Amino acid sequence: MTLVEIKEEVLPKLTPDEKLELRRIVCEYDEWDLQMIEDGKPGGKLARMREEALEAHRRGETEEWP
Repeated sequence: MTLVEIKEEVLPKLTPDEKLELRRIVCEYDEWDLQMIEDGKPGGKLARMREEALEAHRRGETEEWP
């Protein structure tokens, strides 16, 4: 389903409570995405894990993905 279809076909049929719930769900995804971006930056929570994984790969301790 495209965004246009959602706007034209789905949104008009939602109740106010359903629209509010949809807004909450979208905001949760936005917050999660933003947190993942921050965590992936140098010094972020995932940066150390990324470096450890890259080092393991350089040492030949990883396998090709099927």
